[in-house]
Amino acid sequence: MTSELSVKNLSFQYPSYPGLESQILFTDLSFDIEKGSMAVFLALPGAGKTTLSRILTSLVPAYTGGQLSGEIHLEGNTGIVFQNPDEQLFCSTAEKEVVFPLEAAGLSREEIGRRTDMAFQKTGIEYLRFKKPLHLSGGEKRRLLISVLCATDPAVWILDETLEEIDIIGRKEILTFLKESGKTILIFTAKMLDIYKSYADTFFIYGDSTLKQFKDGWSQEFDKAVKDGGFSLEGRMPDAAEIAELESKTFQNTLLNLDNICFSYPDSDFSLSINKFSLTQGKATAVIGTNGCGKSTLSRIIAGLLVPKSGTIMLNGEKASPDTLNRNCSYLFQNPDYQLFLPTARAELEYGLKLQKLPQEQIDTKVNKAIALFGIKHPDAPPVLMSYGQRKKLQAAVYWLLEKKIVIIDEADSGISSKEYRQIIDAFKASEANPAILVITHDIQLAALVSDNIFRMGRL
Repeated sequence: MTSELSVKNLSFQYPSYPGLESQILFTDLSFDIEKGSMAVFLALPGAGKTTLSRILTSLVPAYTGGQLSGEIHLEGNTGIVFQNPDEQLFCSTAEKEVVFPLEAAGLSREEIGRRTDMAFQKTGIEYLRFKKPLHLSGGEKRRLLISVLCATDPAVWILDETLEEIDIIGRKEILTFLKESGKTILIFTAKMLDIYKSYADTFFIYGDSTLKQFKDGWSQEFDKAVKDGGFSLEGRMPDAAEIAELESKTFQNTLLNLDNICFSYPDSDFSLSINKFSLTQGKATAVIGTNGCGKSTLSRIIAGLLVPKSGTIMLNGEKASPDTLNRNCSYLFQNPDYQLFLPTARAELEYGLKLQKLPQEQIDTKVNKAIALFGIKHPDAPPVLMSYGQRKKLQAAVYWLLEKKIVIIDEADSGISSKEYRQIIDAFKASEANPAILVITHDIQLAALVSDNIFRMGRL
């Protein structure tokens, strides 16, 4: 078959910056992807997946600088969905996001209408058409950006850790659509999702400057390489009975209790209704559910960032105000860039401890411990120069240092490996604060492995 994308002897190195000495990411990297195939490119966080995706779409080094050599041959054009969808969304409605690049291409009104209708129908998000991207969940934002690719119709589709934060049903719908499209698909990821086995025909594993290619789809050889490379969770998938038991489990002497909570956003038809929900000190509760069902909204209510229209929230047996909840809660947002704002990673780690007026010697000891525990590679570099996964680990380290009573980890799936995700949760579990932990995830295996009980949400 004809290669749609061919990379030969690719080498790349970013410029050096204060606190971040440049390292060579790729040396003589070569691979090819056949036309119409779906390829999954596995590499651990920090290996250069995002950089490679942006080299293939001509964004690097054009907007970053760096030394690039080698050859890239494409039969057509490329389109990309970024790891962080907020970097690509800027219009007032989902429909306008799809329409914008079509208008920029000078297409007729009739063709724009036809492509827009088709894109929403193919990706199954017609119900989001007139919603504001700002109000969408992380998974919904990613599906919207896939709709943009559907409408613009590039020859090669590049998805940078796109499917991790899309719910299980949505993943199947998207992958079925992609497979039936006949397009050339390249998926970059740090974790092996089981669903890829049914759709991808080519797999790559990259590590230690070595690329292994498996052209015959899933095989025992590939499965062993996945496990050896740390791209999947250790432990078996729980059966239905085990999941049902976790969903039915409750605890006495709970730390946080929500009763008859109702919430809705202004200018939106979304509403959230929670009859009862609780968190217990020293226990981890996983919340699972489809994209857009309100998992992040529930988290923001618990963190005191949103105020419900009705209902009661009790903390330690007393009615809790939003300020009380906020003081007692560490909330790791889906997007770490909403919470990182200081010039270096070390400054981020020190900030909360300095507000507590701790002695500098004690601050240094705590910060150095966090750097080692969470694997912060370049603590004196600006967070903006760190990989997306490193920024998520930094975000987790910041809140680990604050030792709050409640910790919320909102879909940390993208950008970090399964092993790193579990290490973050284990670090909070083992902390002296002994917090109640809320884990929001679409990974049922992870939920069963790290949580003491499971709470399932659905869209009204």
